[in-house]
Amino acid sequence: MTLCHLVTSSNGTTAEQERRALFQLRDSLNHPNGSALVNEWVGDDHCAWGGIFCARYLDGDLRVLDIFLTGKRQLALGVWYPNASLLSHFKGLQSLDLSGNYFGSWVMPEALCRNRLLNSPRILTALCSLRNLRRLDLSDNFLDDISIPPCLFDNSSSLESLDISLNYIKNPSKLFSGICKLQKLQMLNLKGNLIQGGIDPCLSEMTSLISLDLSFNHFQGNFPSNTFRNLTSLQTLLISDNKFGGILSFAMFANFSNLQDIDLSNNMFEVNTETPRWYPSFQLVSLNLRNCGVNNYHGRVVPSFISSQKNIKVVSLAYNALQGALPSWLIYNTTLDLLSLRGNSFSGGFPLSSGLATSMLIMLDISDNRLYGQLPATIHQLFPDLYYLNTSFNLFKGGIPSSYGNLTKLEVLDLSNNFLQGIIPASLRQNHTSLAQLVLSGNHFHGQTMPLFSNMSNLAYLHLQNLGFSGSITHSLMNLPILKVLDISRNDLSGNIPNWFHTFPNLAIILFSRNKFHGIIPISLCQMQTLHVLDFASNSLSGVIPSCLSNITSWKKESELLLPSFMWLSPTNANYRVKVPLTAKGNRLLYEGTPLSLMTGIDLSMNKLTGEIPSQLGELAALHSLNLSFNILAGHIPKSFSTMEEIESLDLSHNNLVGIIPHDIVQLHFISTFNVSFNNLTGSIPFENNFQTFDESSFIGNGELCGPPLHTNCTSNKNSNKPPEEQQHEEEDDRTGLAESDFFFYSCIAVSYVLGFWCVILPLILSENWRRKHYAVVDSCINICCNKLSSFFPKSG
Repeated sequence: MTLCHLVTSSNGTTAEQERRALFQLRDSLNHPNGSALVNEWVGDDHCAWGGIFCARYLDGDLRVLDIFLTGKRQLALGVWYPNASLLSHFKGLQSLDLSGNYFGSWVMPEALCRNRLLNSPRILTALCSLRNLRRLDLSDNFLDDISIPPCLFDNSSSLESLDISLNYIKNPSKLFSGICKLQKLQMLNLKGNLIQGGIDPCLSEMTSLISLDLSFNHFQGNFPSNTFRNLTSLQTLLISDNKFGGILSFAMFANFSNLQDIDLSNNMFEVNTETPRWYPSFQLVSLNLRNCGVNNYHGRVVPSFISSQKNIKVVSLAYNALQGALPSWLIYNTTLDLLSLRGNSFSGGFPLSSGLATSMLIMLDISDNRLYGQLPATIHQLFPDLYYLNTSFNLFKGGIPSSYGNLTKLEVLDLSNNFLQGIIPASLRQNHTSLAQLVLSGNHFHGQTMPLFSNMSNLAYLHLQNLGFSGSITHSLMNLPILKVLDISRNDLSGNIPNWFHTFPNLAIILFSRNKFHGIIPISLCQMQTLHVLDFASNSLSGVIPSCLSNITSWKKESELLLPSFMWLSPTNANYRVKVPLTAKGNRLLYEGTPLSLMTGIDLSMNKLTGEIPSQLGELAALHSLNLSFNILAGHIPKSFSTMEEIESLDLSHNNLVGIIPHDIVQLHFISTFNVSFNNLTGSIPFENNFQTFDESSFIGNGELCGPPLHTNCTSNKNSNKPPEEQQHEEEDDRTGLAESDFFFYSCIAVSYVLGFWCVILPLILSENWRRKHYAVVDSCINICCNKLSSFFPKSG
């Protein structure tokens, strides 16, 4: 069955026509060589197929009611241009879901057969004929402004739910002029498009709206309060991550009695919750006011109306510069599950519960404030259900209470960057089977040896950076079977790097920089096929760089490191993501999320490594950063480095490298940081492609380098950009060619003549004795010649 073949015959029942149309829709979805639904859509009863729901009408016909084809098309098949006529057979269709199928637009049959796309609004006439359609989901595709025709809005008067989120729609006027005609619309999702400008005032007429999502676009201008004031039926309002300005008075929502979820985060307006005086008629379930200037000019206080919310589950007030003490009435709210107050200016101590009240929180984030004093000793009683606790970047002091180990549900604990001291309680590092991430970096445990760990079966992320630990690496780390990230950098640890790290099957990030490790780099590291980041910088390691590092698969082929974001914690951006400090492109940055999951790098800088750089490192085509600076490396820059396709940062500075910079290195199209300064390199600098962006600081300290961006010309060295062995061969060829040339031949004759002439004449001029002998020899020769001649010519009688 080809894509161009249409079900146009009126023969057969409606059910049979719909069944044939479904087969064609499947074939279109799989074009050119996909396999989705091939094994699922079998048998005569199409109403039993996955994603297909039917109903029997009064006339006795069994008709398709709903089609759900979410995410069926494979990415490798490219953009999908489905046949527009296929849907015309489903007269009773009420729900259509084609989301996540790389759907670009619709084509008419004749265009499909000619393998071209008709960019005309008329191409959706088949979709526009579905007058019974109530729910349409085209989200997460490649739709743009011309992909959705006006007739869709003109003829779809029954449409109640429209989801065109995560596409490429830009024009707000065209979009809203159509949407505003859908007077029965209850759910509208435009999230994650490219919509610019303001919101059309006609939106105020859509009083049936229950859910409105305009988040992650480019809406701008003052927030149109008057437009939203009439939408009192709203239950969900999401407008985060836009550029709305002005002042938004929360009092405008006072009469929104159905409002449950509101997200105004990451905009440019000020949210005023305190004036004028008002009382909410709603009971919220979730509230996200992250980074939107809450009460900037009204005391920077926590919104007081929250205290009246009896059903509230999620609150984020992060990054608003709120001041004062932590509100105990909010922390110990008996309905609240998730609370983020990070990035404010709260001060004072950790609030304790009055009486015997306990909090129901499963997530509490009070990081990046000005809180001080000691951590509560009875935290396991105050917050018995905590899964996540973050108190980092505050001023807490004293020890870590052993009761933290009694939080039996705790998965993430971040106490980093405070002034905590003493020891890490045994209850936190032994037999705590729920803890997945432990972050204690940047505290004051000076003088302590590395603590022992045992029976931590779920611990995957261990961050012990900058704690003043001394001694060697504890063997007890081997008791952490699923360890994925290990950060013990910036301590005073010493000794050799153990050769048992290859026994960790999931270990992907090793950060050991700024310690006192010595000895060689263990060869066993080459067995760690999932290693993404290796940082041994600023130690005293010696020996050579193991060439077998080229065997590590994750550095040769692009692979994504799966890191949890703990998204279950919150739908309001209060979620926690794994963060790792890495040095790349000359800067130490905090990587998280997608950049971290794709990051690969090797940092062996500031050690005592010797020998040559292994040419095998050039096989690491998926490596993003390589830093070998400040060592004692010799030899040449490997030509194989030109095949490191993904490299962005390459630092070989402050070594003893010789020779030239390989010209083929200009093929590194992603490189943005390059440094070979302070070596013994010679020749001209390759100055093409991205290498034209590097200044002289990348090349200084090499006395024989020349050409831009340096101010030394290369006119006296025509072979300066070629390797030494090639220069030697060319010099030998030049000498051979010169000896065989005509110029060389005649020059030799002339020189021989001159030398011979003056070797005879000069002694005659300068020596009288030599002249006598010369003339005697000449006279003798003349006499001999005359005698010989006379013998041939005898005298006549």
